[in-house]
Amino acid sequence: MQFLVYIECRVISLLQKRGDTVQLSKREISITLTLIDANGPLTTALLAEQFEMSVRSIKYDLDNIRAWLEQKKLSLVSRRNKGIWLEWPDSKKLEIKNELLHVARYALFPDQEVRIYRLILRLALAETFLTSDTLAEDMSVSRNTILSDLEKMELLLYEYDVTLQRRNHYGFCLAGEESQIRLLMEIVIQKGMTDYDVYNMMQTIVNQEKTQATNYGMPHEMATIFNVTLTEMAQLVDQEMLDQFNYSEILAIILRVAIATGRLKNTHTMKSYKILDNQQQLEQKRELPFLLMQAVFNYYHFPNLEDEYIYIFSDILINYQDANIAELTTALIAEVSEKEQVPFNADQQLFNNLFAHLSLKLHKKHVFVNEYNPFVDDIKSKYSHLFRHIQFASEKLIASSAVIVNDSFVSYIALHFLVAYEKAQPNRDVVSIVYICSTGLGVTSLIQQKIMEEVANVELVSFASVLKAQEVIKEKNPDLVVSIFPLEGIQRPFIKVQPLPTAQDITMINELVQGVLQNRSGEHKLTRLVARQQVPNKQGIEDESRDLLLSAFVVYEELKRLFEGQIQSGYEEAFLLHVMMMVHRIHFQSQYQNEGNVVPETLVTNQTDVCAIEKIMAHNKLAINRAEITALLQYVCIE
Repeated sequence: MQFLVYIECRVISLLQKRGDTVQLSKREISITLTLIDANGPLTTALLAEQFEMSVRSIKYDLDNIRAWLEQKKLSLVSRRNKGIWLEWPDSKKLEIKNELLHVARYALFPDQEVRIYRLILRLALAETFLTSDTLAEDMSVSRNTILSDLEKMELLLYEYDVTLQRRNHYGFCLAGEESQIRLLMEIVIQKGMTDYDVYNMMQTIVNQEKTQATNYGMPHEMATIFNVTLTEMAQLVDQEMLDQFNYSEILAIILRVAIATGRLKNTHTMKSYKILDNQQQLEQKRELPFLLMQAVFNYYHFPNLEDEYIYIFSDILINYQDANIAELTTALIAEVSEKEQVPFNADQQLFNNLFAHLSLKLHKKHVFVNEYNPFVDDIKSKYSHLFRHIQFASEKLIASSAVIVNDSFVSYIALHFLVAYEKAQPNRDVVSIVYICSTGLGVTSLIQQKIMEEVANVELVSFASVLKAQEVIKEKNPDLVVSIFPLEGIQRPFIKVQPLPTAQDITMINELVQGVLQNRSGEHKLTRLVARQQVPNKQGIEDESRDLLLSAFVVYEELKRLFEGQIQSGYEEAFLLHVMMMVHRIHFQSQYQNEGNVVPETLVTNQTDVCAIEKIMAHNKLAINRAEITALLQYVCIE
């Protein structure tokens, strides 16, 4: 086996050195980026473990990386018993990183996975059948290589109910439901994007500036349409729109408009050519999906079609029908607890966070099946059992699971369960950190848990999305910036980490924190005039108030369902406020006194409702007295 790996590596190395130019494989690019991001030496054994390869294979990769760097008059530094590292200025590291991630990587030696993704997009945008010779020429590989790629590609197509049609003397084309072909295109494009790509796109949108056209790993036809769409988006958005969408939703809208445009160019519509009726109303409401579709379709001289807007707008135009999210949350936690053999159902914090997440997700105006999620690969590889159990439970419990439940959906739920494995330990903080990531409850809680447990003397002053990165950094003025995206122009210590921080990431954060502390103690500097907050108290208040609000809302939903049709018209808002205040009183042990506030006749007359109320409150770990029940029943018994 080792001999075969040796032969494979040597063959790849020779292929990559065709002519006078050395080219890097996808793995070699990843190794180079890892060395650029590292704060110290890395051993071949550590790299082999990280990339799941043998040490010998890693050494061959490093030989090719050295040859590639020599072309640029750069070098790797290595020392026995210490490791490999780079002695470059930060400006040079950023330059090489940009080259690898932003432009030149698409001209480098593509592996089979990359070729398959490009083939799918090439075939999806083709007007006619394409021959193997044409595809081989497009990919700069042999015809036999293309035939091998197409054979493996069919396995991926099968997962999405798409087929590869063959016709003698004509070639190949994709066939299947239009929605499935578009979903496949969306997934393939996202897999070809890096965090750096997403960061640059969001910067273009936030700053409303033109950027250098980039192919993002797409064929030329798709890249051209995508860049037009990105430019139109940058011209359309304002702050109000940015507040309505997170970056993954903005990316989903851009992708869908671009994909719809690409397919329409070859007369592939979602369903019909029916013109969208309410265009004026959508324009007046400044609905972003419509405005972007209108701008791009006008650019390509397409009419605004109804079915295309439905595709772009959302996967689900009708909200989740089962309004009892609390019941769904409880059942989901119970199912996963049983599968994992972990008592998650005893964790009230997990219930509250997951309830909030599902409420937002399933009742959202825009629900995108394939939203960009940087955590998917890490969660699927590191917590595969948990991922599968959540996926199984979600598909079982959610009626529209075929549409809603996907890798991104499951991964975000998994983050909440990962938080529940261990509770965050509060720390007294010294070095302030702003963390740039995907800012969901599960994401931030998990990262906060990991950082606070494994890095001493830090204060996570804020989490921010890539859209708000510069704004939050300027506002919080942190000692250190940690980000899952590569950022530019950060005038303070900065570290790029994986979406889920690895052991190496934690080590690098620790080193930077110690460096900040040492610099601070070694120099006599004026203290920065930035107000410090007592984080343990602040976090305690935030956590308690958030849990209380969520608990009150759960109780309100259950009581509203109990008294459906019985609350007099005009008292609905008063009932909501009463329930919120009632839960607040119970939580802080200040319920109405029973003396003088209990009406026995009311309790007897409504004995069934009284029992139901007590059951609901007990289920939510709230002990309600008779005076509170009497007051609550006034909304049902009002004359």
